[in-house]
Amino acid sequence: MSDNLRWFTKAVYGFDHVVRLAPDGGWDRGSPCEGWTARHVMGHVIAVQRYLESCVLGVEPPMHPMVDPDRHAGDDPAATWASTRDAVLDVLDHPGALTKRITSYRGEERTDELIGFNVVDTTVHSWDLARALGVDDRLDPGLVVRATEIIAPVADAMRGATVFGPAAAVGADADAQTRLLALCGRTS
Repeated sequence: MSDNLRWFTKAVYGFDHVVRLAPDGGWDRGSPCEGWTARHVMGHVIAVQRYLESCVLGVEPPMHPMVDPDRHAGDDPAATWASTRDAVLDVLDHPGALTKRITSYRGEERTDELIGFNVVDTTVHSWDLARALGVDDRLDPGLVVRATEIIAPVADAMRGATVFGPAAAVGADADAQTRLLALCGRTS
């Protein structure tokens, strides 16, 4: 198992934990992502995971993470997520899957590099989903450190309408989770 796969799996199951806490009727609550509900966040994460799966399989992605993401969550977002979670973890659990050269939105890279970078998206959206659903929004401290290490060098280049807003101001005494979220344009 690679270090990236270990962190990716931890991020996926961190998101899964939040999904399992979802209250009945919670999917249409507003999220910290402007204009998105919990259902939009779910659909986006589902589409991103299906994108990762399609890269490994060498097929066209079945959905676009930024186009109508609420549709991707389906009628039963928790069940759609469970199916997606299992599919992406399964496709990574084959000899050569992590070292396979793929072409992603980031260019040519190994699967292992793409899933390593995805730790940020899955971790931060775990917080977004938790906030939308009104459940515990504490992130795994190790994932917070890992996501911060990955995103800090490139966050400013990723600012814009579809990724991160401006970095939020935080005090010098802010904890690591608050600093990560602020780096990604979120206020806690």
